[in-house]
Amino acid sequence: MKKSLVSFLKSDQGALLLLLGVSALLLLFGLGARELWGPETRWANIALQMLQTGDYFDPYLKGMPYYDKPLPSYWLITATAHLMGGLGHWSLRLPSVLSAWLSVWLVYLIGEQLYRKGTGLIAGWFLATTFFFVFWARVATADILTVCGVLGAVWWYWRGPNDTRLSRYLVFFLILALTSLFKGLIGFILPGLILLPHLLGEGRWKNHLNPRLCLALLVAGAFYMLPFLLSHRYGTPTYEQSGLDLVFRENVVRFFHPFDQFGPIYTYLLYLPVYTLPWAPCWILGLWVAVRSWKHTEPNVRWLIGGLGLLFLFFTASGSRRSYYVLPLVPFAQLLAAWWVTRRMAEREAAGKVSGPGWTKGIAGAAVFLWLILGVAYPWTNGGDGGVMQFTRDVRAEASKTAPWNEWRLVLVDVDNKLPMYLQNHGSPFYYVLPDSDLPKTGDSTALMAWLEKKSGERWNPERTIIFEQYENINRLPLGYLTADHQLITTRPDNGARLFHAHESGSAAYIPKVKTGD
Repeated sequence: MKKSLVSFLKSDQGALLLLLGVSALLLLFGLGARELWGPETRWANIALQMLQTGDYFDPYLKGMPYYDKPLPSYWLITATAHLMGGLGHWSLRLPSVLSAWLSVWLVYLIGEQLYRKGTGLIAGWFLATTFFFVFWARVATADILTVCGVLGAVWWYWRGPNDTRLSRYLVFFLILALTSLFKGLIGFILPGLILLPHLLGEGRWKNHLNPRLCLALLVAGAFYMLPFLLSHRYGTPTYEQSGLDLVFRENVVRFFHPFDQFGPIYTYLLYLPVYTLPWAPCWILGLWVAVRSWKHTEPNVRWLIGGLGLLFLFFTASGSRRSYYVLPLVPFAQLLAAWWVTRRMAEREAAGKVSGPGWTKGIAGAAVFLWLILGVAYPWTNGGDGGVMQFTRDVRAEASKTAPWNEWRLVLVDVDNKLPMYLQNHGSPFYYVLPDSDLPKTGDSTALMAWLEKKSGERWNPERTIIFEQYENINRLPLGYLTADHQLITTRPDNGARLFHAHESGSAAYIPKVKTGD
């Protein structure tokens, strides 16, 4: 039995299944135990408001219009939320996790197709054990969706680079259109740049100048426009932002005249090696070996280096730079790293030297390290009877002593982005108070409720309304006067805050006190 299992794992099919199985473990273990972090709080908040209101065409962030990304990245989350019975850590992050898992598979397929046997397998293992790739894969954003789309387009192209059938063009450009609907027009630009060196070589681009390509482009363009047209047709007429204006602002204006994220010109020179750890030395050595003997380097390796160079120049030329923007380069860098490893192994074999288990042990060690850090240690920092998840459990338990949780109405005053998802009560949508509102900062709860009714145009039951706010200093609560007739619950430090002695802002909840008879 043991020998048959070992034999199976050494086969092509068994090796691939092992790669995909371990990748799934690294991506999924502890996924639901870590609280919301960083940019994924925006996706959680926007998807939650879509689910609460039933409006899937007008994205809002804490009650304010926020058309920051195209709609399909939010729709993927709301779809998984419907399938999994509600919005939570798993339904929120699953689209990104599945995209990362598919990316590992696609890198394997590209490597096995273009380079010597075993290159795709090593590239897949390198990508699956790249720290920052797995880290961002477990975060609900559109970045790994974009990586997967780019890889899918490149894989489809290499299945038939000289094929000029309409069906080939249609699938290719539909992949580009779908990828562009996750984060922006880079879904079109990045695959074009990575494939440009091969298209220009030997004049291959001339074979693709035909009516079928133009027709496929028109179909893909119509597909790309569909969510924007639906938003315009079925969205709220008074919605203040336009999706097409977003496309221009985020893709054209940001490139030439950035309005945020001003990284230095050498940003990606620093972060590409960092984001490919622990395998960065391999692709750097591969680059050096290939460039040193460029005329004798395999054509597909020259294509890979040329494509990587164009991607690097494109991101560097953009005035808006941020570390994780380098993520689309990571799989291709790991392909170059895997090429160098298999080339070195072939040279040793040709010289009569037997390769030891060093690479296997290194990959296994990297996998165990990722599992311990991202699957065990990181989620542990959010535990310990503290943090936002425990805070909302405390609020829910206390409020439920008076009335069922779904009977409460929740007012959120400039709260932490993490908070709304954990407060779901399947009742009325939350009421968000904007940061620049004239909310009374002094007085009593009666004045606050009067202001709330005037501002919202709705009737509020003070005995079934919980007020939430964010604070920087617990000794100076903005709505502290509510404690006269409300019970105060605040955030407690979690394991991470206690371990690192971190001072963090927190959340406060004001629950009406139960009135007792005289």
